[in-house]
Amino acid sequence: MAGCRPEYMPVIIAAVDGMTDPAYPLEFMQVTTNPMTPFLLVNGAVRDKLKINYGSGCLGPGWRANATIGRAIRLIMNNVGGALPGVYSKVSFGSPLRYSYICAENEEENPWTPFHVDRGFKREESTVTVFKASNFCNISGGEGVGPDETLRQIATNMPPMYGGGDGVLLLLGVNHAQSLHEAGLTKRDIQQRLWELARLPIGYFAESFASTERAAGRGDSDTVWRARSPDEIYIAVAGGPGPQDVYIGAGMPQTRVIRGI
Repeated sequence: MAGCRPEYMPVIIAAVDGMTDPAYPLEFMQVTTNPMTPFLLVNGAVRDKLKINYGSGCLGPGWRANATIGRAIRLIMNNVGGALPGVYSKVSFGSPLRYSYICAENEEENPWTPFHVDRGFKREESTVTVFKASNFCNISGGEGVGPDETLRQIATNMPPMYGGGDGVLLLLGVNHAQSLHEAGLTKRDIQQRLWELARLPIGYFAESFASTERAAGRGDSDTVWRARSPDEIYIAVAGGPGPQDVYIGAGMPQTRVIRGI
């Protein structure tokens, strides 16, 4: 299906298992007018075995595994789940991210522990994590200015946005991951600082949005912030060289072991 090779099937099975967990908002994702979609993050030896891209261009074209595994997930949601646009799916505009939205983590250039290890899995296990994802933003700059200014640069591109309020996935580029690590920061330090910085005055927003964010625990009488706590800012390392990072409005992750490969 979708041009997948047979050996890709265990990744698809694990991803679908995560998506059908009751804690994952699959039914809401299928019917909402918001173009949210699953984002898949792959860890472990399966990355190289199946040639799932995690380096330069990992979110773009040119890699069969990335393109076809993500496309297979969407076809399952449409053909099995019935999310046909204008029928069961009421998405207003849709999104190009709904074609395929997947990459692996660049564990080789991650100076900290891999994402799946942070989630309690063994380093030698191969896993796929499925996020509820919406908006996407490539963040440029912040090179050579010190760790606090680098994080401030990232945080200014992480505004609270309706429809992606269940967390943040930050794909740190390898340049910034290395410089932040060399400055002595842990991933927890980065989560805490971004949580403090990624805030805007409540007057910046329409009152209805501000009220929603306060009710969800993402705001107070003065400010709206991007996540309820530092724990909702998820960090992985991906991509190739350059002062670039990627911010995805993403949360509610479900991680599954990829078996049979």
